[in-house]
Amino acid sequence: MASKKPKIESLPVESIEATAATQVRKRLDKDTIEQYREDLENGDQFPAIIVFREKNSKRTVLADGFHRLLAHIHAEKETIDCEIHEGDIHAALQYALGANAQHGLRRTKQDKRNAVELALKDPEISSLERQEIADLCRVHVRTVYKIQRELNIGDEPATEKPKKPEKAKPEDNRPSAKPEPTQEEVELEELRQACSLIKAFPYGGEDSTKLELTPDDVADLEYVSTWTAAAVIVARKK
Repeated sequence: MASKKPKIESLPVESIEATAATQVRKRLDKDTIEQYREDLENGDQFPAIIVFREKNSKRTVLADGFHRLLAHIHAEKETIDCEIHEGDIHAALQYALGANAQHGLRRTKQDKRNAVELALKDPEISSLERQEIADLCRVHVRTVYKIQRELNIGDEPATEKPKKPEKAKPEDNRPSAKPEPTQEEVELEELRQACSLIKAFPYGGEDSTKLELTPDDVADLEYVSTWTAAAVIVARKK
């Protein structure tokens, strides 16, 4: 049976439950909250925050939009636009785990780790395959296994039976297999691939009108521009 399409409603700010159980960020950014507050007071409109509500219940759990909610509170707004999904707190957490991977204030390494830890500690989500958890959290599966080992959660190795002594094998002089890349190495390779794609465009940025960019596209480009400019400055200082 298909799930209900989410609806947009303006709800009282105080009715939104902003719980640590679905707060994936390690910490909220005060400067972002203050900037959002100023934008609100200047009349800017923000996308609806994402909330979950169980069927036949008034409990409304926040999944995505903690900075926006706090900005509304600081700006003394009485209501906030909400995109309401049907589901319990576990559904809200599943949504929250990958939020901001592609939009909004980008996640830090600490945010990604916190997402994985919340997933591994959740009784329902932790029962999923590790690749599914990685997909939910938008991280590499090796990151999930690494954090799982550090937290000593689940998938304990079974006790091995004593093995019979094996016959000596001829010495293998072949080079050993390359070690699995780290999460940082994977992210660096993804960055290089993204740069290659940008350089492959047949025209310059001044001709971007051909692409009919949306406001979200422009916001993403602004983030990329700021990020790459900062990366160049840091790299040149080394």
